[in-house]
Amino acid sequence: MSSERPGSPAPLARLADVLAGAAHGVRPTALELAELLWLARHMRPDAPASDPEVTTEPEDTGRAADPPPPLAPVVARPPAPSEPSRPLPEPTRVPLHLPSPRAATAADRRHTTLLAPAPPMLRHPLALQRALRPLGRRVDAPVGHELAERETVDRIARLGADPEWWLPVLRPARERWLRLNLVYDAGPTMPVWRPLIRELHTVIAQSGLFRTVALYRAAADGTVRGPGSHDPADGRGVTLLISDCMGPQWREGPAGTLWYATLHRWARRMPLAVVQPLPEHLWRDTALPTTPGRLSAPYPAAPTATLAFTSYERPESTGADGIDGTDRVVPLPVLEPEPRWLGHWAGLLTAPGGVEFPAAAAELGRPLPADTEDRTDVGLLSAEELVLRFRATASPEAFRLAGHLAVGRPDLPVMRLVQAAVEPDPRPRHLAEVVLSGMLTTVPGGAPGSYAFREGVRELLLLGLPRTARKQTVELLDRMGEFIDRRAGRAPGEFAASVPSAHGAGTAVEGEPFATLSEDSVRRLATDRTAQGVPAEPEAPAPAGAGARAGDGAAVEADAVGDRSGILFTADALTGRPEARITLEATVHDILARGSLTPRQYEVEVRPDGYLVRVEPGVFLLPVLVAVLRELPYALARLADPPRLRVTFGRTPARLPEKAADVLVVVEPALYDDFTTSSAAQGTRRFWPLYGDDAPDSPPVAWYCPLGGPGSPRSAEPGERGLVQGPFIARDLRELGVPAPGRTAIVHTRPDGPLRLLDPIHPYGTRPPLPETYYSVDLTPHHARHTLSLPSSGKGVFTATVELSWHVAAPIAFVRGGTADVAGLLLEHLRDVAARVTRGHPLRRAGAAQRAVNAQVGGWPVPGLAVSYTVRLVPEGAPAPAAEPSLPSRGRLAALLAGAGSVLIGFDGPLARLFSARTAREAVLDLLSVVAEHRDPRDALAGRAPAVAGDTGREAFVHPLDLLRAFAHDRLGPELRARLDDLELRAVPDAPATHLSRALVRALHGSGRRVSVVTDVGTQAVHRCLTPARLPLAGVHGRRDDLGLLMPDPDCLLRALGAPGAPARTGVLISSSVAELTAAQQLGLPFVGYAPTATGRRHLREGGSEITLSSLEPLLEAARAL
Repeated sequence: MSSERPGSPAPLARLADVLAGAAHGVRPTALELAELLWLARHMRPDAPASDPEVTTEPEDTGRAADPPPPLAPVVARPPAPSEPSRPLPEPTRVPLHLPSPRAATAADRRHTTLLAPAPPMLRHPLALQRALRPLGRRVDAPVGHELAERETVDRIARLGADPEWWLPVLRPARERWLRLNLVYDAGPTMPVWRPLIRELHTVIAQSGLFRTVALYRAAADGTVRGPGSHDPADGRGVTLLISDCMGPQWREGPAGTLWYATLHRWARRMPLAVVQPLPEHLWRDTALPTTPGRLSAPYPAAPTATLAFTSYERPESTGADGIDGTDRVVPLPVLEPEPRWLGHWAGLLTAPGGVEFPAAAAELGRPLPADTEDRTDVGLLSAEELVLRFRATASPEAFRLAGHLAVGRPDLPVMRLVQAAVEPDPRPRHLAEVVLSGMLTTVPGGAPGSYAFREGVRELLLLGLPRTARKQTVELLDRMGEFIDRRAGRAPGEFAASVPSAHGAGTAVEGEPFATLSEDSVRRLATDRTAQGVPAEPEAPAPAGAGARAGDGAAVEADAVGDRSGILFTADALTGRPEARITLEATVHDILARGSLTPRQYEVEVRPDGYLVRVEPGVFLLPVLVAVLRELPYALARLADPPRLRVTFGRTPARLPEKAADVLVVVEPALYDDFTTSSAAQGTRRFWPLYGDDAPDSPPVAWYCPLGGPGSPRSAEPGERGLVQGPFIARDLRELGVPAPGRTAIVHTRPDGPLRLLDPIHPYGTRPPLPETYYSVDLTPHHARHTLSLPSSGKGVFTATVELSWHVAAPIAFVRGGTADVAGLLLEHLRDVAARVTRGHPLRRAGAAQRAVNAQVGGWPVPGLAVSYTVRLVPEGAPAPAAEPSLPSRGRLAALLAGAGSVLIGFDGPLARLFSARTAREAVLDLLSVVAEHRDPRDALAGRAPAVAGDTGREAFVHPLDLLRAFAHDRLGPELRARLDDLELRAVPDAPATHLSRALVRALHGSGRRVSVVTDVGTQAVHRCLTPARLPLAGVHGRRDDLGLLMPDPDCLLRALGAPGAPARTGVLISSSVAELTAAQQLGLPFVGYAPTATGRRHLREGGSEITLSSLEPLLEAARAL
């Protein structure tokens, strides 16, 4: 431009300089400049401010304008001689001191302690989020559907039906592709990086790129703390590990063995990468050294164990077997917390197979030895050697930072402030270089991040600092304080500092301040400290959260509600956690708004341990309860470490549930009565009764619902009680029918009434029929067999074989007792009592000890249970008495197989599981959509449901083959068969093989038997599933085009036996299907049932199966014995 002087910088450079000056030295990136220019192009210029003293020139009308009137002369006042030379008074700044480790004395000035914020370690969080943006794609959710508007409109237009017959078209809901497990190392060297961990977690969680972001703690002993740390290998999870790889778990030892086993498990299941806060040139000194090269994945989100790594130094590619193909070494990506590194990692996860990305990878094999003789002991070096070594290896930014740190005390918060003040682009790697330089030592007894220079190091570093920089100490203090001013009241405090105050206490502080603050910042920091849980006065009340669970604290909370209806939100450990209090307060107000309460109907009282909502009398609280059940767990899931929370509607009962949950909702019986009559009771939330005393006829004083961990969509049951199912809510008890005599009992109760046994004839008696809570109790006998060691009167022990039998004799007492793990309690009680008895008998009197034990054990700890037992004692070393087998003996199975020339094995169950319960239901719905799509338009217009061939109703279709059999003779049969062929082929890659199935087939073939597969599954799907195993099969006989020949028609079995019409007693069928059992019964073919679940075994036994197994192991042993 003509107005520019020669040699002036380019316009973009001058704009960047202006923006950097406005942002206190932080220069904008090229992308930010482009966005700013785009924004400026679309902004309208501001209207000029109207000035009464400035006149607007008239428009040109073609004639000369009238001359303006003469202006009155302005008399210029001479300025006062002293005013131009007197500068404006600068605002007063307050010095900020670090606390001193020495004890306070009487000579120390009074100071007030503040919590000051420190500059962020991640200077460009937006760039990090942009780098991870490829991971934010959306995919079909495994559960849930949404309305497909275009397809619905197309169906309505095509059918032309009236609005009352319009049917919606649903499609799978969309959700984020991946969930992130953020694991941070909690070793002894990691406290310095806690701010980085917190900021990285915040940046990733706020990006919204992942479905969930879970935070886990990896301890120095090799264990991982956190719920769900064993993530499923479903291709939807990734793990980022933040660690400096310097802790003891990274070296040989018990912790290292456990830790590396965890890393290998993660690497086999999901993508795993290490975020290393240290700079790359220091990684060689850690326990996880890296090699630069290129990484590629076979497919998106591939587990780390499947990655291929090509080193720049070694051109050959290495994978899961290492370089030489012998060591099980996995290339583990190691990243710096920088956008470029994370961008390459995101590209590796999202790119199709074979695309290479630059990376640094470590060999994840075995932990390195604990002794490192090749490393230099920096403690033996002199100050000159330390400084020279640091200057030769460190970056210029790190050496410049160390020089400025020599002016004061090098605590970690001060380091971050100095770095932000002197560096235009501060990075965590420069801090790491200074901390690991060996020039610092930790302060004994100080907080994490408290350091001091070694003797002589400070003086040498000051010699390398420019003299002008050393003289500008005041300016540096102001610049450091500006960062605190900018974040005061906006960011939580991270480190303790002190300011002089006449109302403070005598506190020992460092003599020289490390920063200066404005008075306004001091006031805001003092206010924030009080709000974060530090009481401003010693008379402030103590939190009541801890006392509420012990002693009279519960009575205090009950009285706090008073006569008005109230809702009490009580949380643990809110003190010093502003993020938890802010989240809880926002959640409380959101719940009240969703509960249709107006601000005039309630008032919220802030308490040290939560919030008390006082509600006007007569307000309907059921919508608020429903909002709590639906919204509270998901709201608390936003916190990395959510507090335990209890929500009480009304008065708090004197006795709270013994098994506490992370989120507990307690309601009064009247409110629970309203809940049972509402539609919300049909959801997954279950309420359990809470009794005030042990009287058998006393009604519940309250009902409670444990919601489990934050973010869990279902209620957590207090315990797994196999004999009791429930509680459930029945709209009408008469719909429950008559329970099977001697097998099942129904126990029901009103919200404010005692437990009762169901009377099938008059379930309500004289009461009106209303919804009630009920339980289903199993009355059948249960058995268990155990082997114990019991002490004797001498040094030896008895070997005891215990046979326990129990059944519910008093259903009401058993339900009220709420006993979980019945078998474990009975065994533990018998062990304790029997041990006291056998201690009085020597080993030679095993018979007398056995009779005493069988006579003296009683007083079982489970109410309502009838227990019988038998104990057999033998001296130690003698063979234990054999018990009668509950399963078919190996001889019986071997005889059955020995008489069979052909062994037919069903595919779905004994060999593989093609559909799980969920995927089978989805396949059924897919086939039903075909039925709905090809139905008669006249039936659709008339609203008639699709006709189903046979007697099977639509609700009975739990497997797609059941639906195909129902339509075997329908015109839609071929269409359904073709669709099922596609569904089966898509399910083959995810179909797990049954345990021991391949070994069983090979054992039967080795014994000379002819093994064939018989199934109603498509032949192509069976071949695709079994071909990789290369099983010695005589043939595979699958589904034919004629659907009328599906089992229970014996056509498939006859084809497999090879002799249609001939007797089939020379073969045996191993299957999990009732239809295949029926086909075998028609031919007189011996049948062996296999079902891993109790429900499946019951169905086979009810169908007539004489031999039913829960495992293939007995069959395998029998086959090997042939």
